[in-house]
Amino acid sequence: METRSDFRFRLVSRLFLVCFGIGAFNHARDFLTYGWRPYIWAPTILEIFWTSLILLDLLVIALHFSQFKRSGLLLAAAVMIADVIANTYALAVLKIAAFGVAVPLQATFLGFILGSVPFIWPRKAGQSNHWQ
Repeated sequence: METRSDFRFRLVSRLFLVCFGIGAFNHARDFLTYGWRPYIWAPTILEIFWTSLILLDLLVIALHFSQFKRSGLLLAAAVMIADVIANTYALAVLKIAAFGVAVPLQATFLGFILGSVPFIWPRKAGQSNHWQ
């Protein structure tokens, strides 16, 4: 019988998979479409960060579904905090209007991640079947 914590983890896992998968897909598409420097119009640090999200988003997914679930949850939070900060900078300072839609969506997802972590955090490191 499925427990409440198992259901919560499956629900959160699906949302993580969808959202981080979309992020990886979008950045990979930009990379494949525009080449090695898809965000050349941005400051170098942002360009490097946004391109690195291809691997970081995929790493979040891989860790989340591995025996290293705690690392996956921590990385998910760190990636989204950095992403919201970077994209808010692009919107507010660089005045890139396209981030006007992305920032609120990403901030909402960040809130979901931070709010869900206490409910799905494994009680023991490496624990794979029982979530609390």
